[in-house]
Amino acid sequence: MKKKRLIWTLGAGIGLIAIILGWFSCRARQTGLNPDLLSGAYPLKLPVDAGRKLGQAIKKQGLEKIFIKERVNIFFPDQAWLGRINDGGISRQALFSVGNAGPEFQVGKLPYRLFQFAIYNPAGSTLIYRVGLKTGKGKKNLFSTQLQGFHYQEYEIDLGGVPQENARLVLETGGTGAGAWLNPRFSQEKKKPRLVVMIVLDTLRRDHVSLYGYSRQTTPQLDRLAADAQVFTNAYSSTSWTLPAHVSLFSGKDLVGHGVTAPEQKIPLDYPLLAEVFQANGFATAAFTGGGFLNAHYGFHRGFQVYSNLPGRVFLLDSSDKVLDNFKNFLGQAGGNDLFVFLHTYQIHAPYKFPPKFVRHFNPELNVNLQGPANYIRDKRVECFKPLADKDRQTLIDLYDTSIYYADQALVGGVIQVLKEKDLYRDALVAVLSDHGEEFYEHGGWEHGHSVYRELISIPLVIKYPGNGRQGRVDDLVSIADVPGLIIAALGIEDGRKSFPVSIGQKERLLPVLFPHSPIIKEIPARLSFVTDKFHFIYNVLDFEKLKIFNPQPRGLEIYELYRDDDGPEKTNIARQQPKVLNEFRQHLKALLQWLKDLKAGQGKLDENLERELKSLGYLNN
Repeated sequence: MKKKRLIWTLGAGIGLIAIILGWFSCRARQTGLNPDLLSGAYPLKLPVDAGRKLGQAIKKQGLEKIFIKERVNIFFPDQAWLGRINDGGISRQALFSVGNAGPEFQVGKLPYRLFQFAIYNPAGSTLIYRVGLKTGKGKKNLFSTQLQGFHYQEYEIDLGGVPQENARLVLETGGTGAGAWLNPRFSQEKKKPRLVVMIVLDTLRRDHVSLYGYSRQTTPQLDRLAADAQVFTNAYSSTSWTLPAHVSLFSGKDLVGHGVTAPEQKIPLDYPLLAEVFQANGFATAAFTGGGFLNAHYGFHRGFQVYSNLPGRVFLLDSSDKVLDNFKNFLGQAGGNDLFVFLHTYQIHAPYKFPPKFVRHFNPELNVNLQGPANYIRDKRVECFKPLADKDRQTLIDLYDTSIYYADQALVGGVIQVLKEKDLYRDALVAVLSDHGEEFYEHGGWEHGHSVYRELISIPLVIKYPGNGRQGRVDDLVSIADVPGLIIAALGIEDGRKSFPVSIGQKERLLPVLFPHSPIIKEIPARLSFVTDKFHFIYNVLDFEKLKIFNPQPRGLEIYELYRDDDGPEKTNIARQQPKVLNEFRQHLKALLQWLKDLKAGQGKLDENLERELKSLGYLNN
């Protein structure tokens, strides 16, 4: 969709919207008045009987998959008219509308000059959209436009600066059909806004990052960021595939804590997500991802005013550039506000790819692109443990490393450059990490989502704090689930610390890293593991009858595996030599085995379009 941003200016006599605040949510009292109109900080008066008409219009126009009625933020009130517009792979928070209705918000003496919103008018609707201000002196029209058929456009109203008393902001529509006001909020226009950028380079294993000693210079831009940041040398994911790892990243919980372990499951509403805390504290929020297991369908959109599944997609040669372009556009539109932005790309995910000009960066003889193990294996479901010729394996590694280099240049380097150009870099918090790694047959397998060896669960983590504080190495054991707590603590968001505590530095810390079942092939055995600062323990749930489908069968499997921390490649299983240590881990294993026994894999149904997308990525093979 082509967007156009319009600015509507009011005369000095119209003035700034002012307050009569008879009601505050607990959240508003803790953090100050939230600029987001949907936050609950502004009492909402809904027209009588409009809800019934809205439902009828949505059904009549066949908009049920676009107008999604659900809670946009766990901290915000659940209103009949609040939800999301999900169209074209982009999900946006919305106040739904219908002809001849005018929801009213009590507003007050706000230090905000601008009012920002977008309008979504679907095919089949003919509506007039008006923004009005009611006071004791009557009603003043601030904005009006008439639309017929599909329309999406962003607007900004300059409120002037003259205070009003007992003001009510009215967002009304006249005509026929359903429509929506998207992300209505006041702009804070801070001179030094708080800015948080979290970048996930999907599928990036730590030992292929030059910052961590890899022989190839794969990440010079991340190295550059690290000079101003903390570098976590002992960070681990909570699992070895995208969906549950990202739920840990946003919820601050491991798999036992959040319970999302299968492609059919969604994030429960039992606990807040990181973006919800930021939005509840007045931040404008946006996410630009690659979809797939990051699809808004799973609930990752909660707290994000804009959540796009499009720019970081897995088959795009230049997804890192596309994610960066989305970031720059959002930063240009929302500048002056506190911002939380999540950037995610499948650039490094198989099939490994990059723009053609990078193809010979590491290997001058490389002449292929957009390839992965599936290009060399006839039947992925049966032959997923098949060895490849050394030359083919090296080709895959060359492709993988080149995709890392391009993502580092385009996205990490691009973000750094944009922030410095806008004089935002020093005061920004920038976190760069991965969700899991990738295997190139070190333990008899390919890609990820099949085991929990270190090449799959050991992740890079770099956090540059505001003011470039807290620099240097952190050698403590860290989980991906610690990241939201670290960010919230650094920003001083007190009401978020209860939901996202920081556990780093605990004595004898024990991290569960779990793989209860495969998102790809159900016969792949479950793996339950613990990581400490001295050992990595793995329990393999082996069913040799199921393993017969594979040709060849996975090699070297034992029920118990134990590796020392200094055994980076994890080639020497010392379980038999360390019976005392093994027994200690087996005691911790008891609770996980009960959890695994109670676990139900299929708790929901996938959207048909999402199911097709996941299958195209090589998941859900049976």
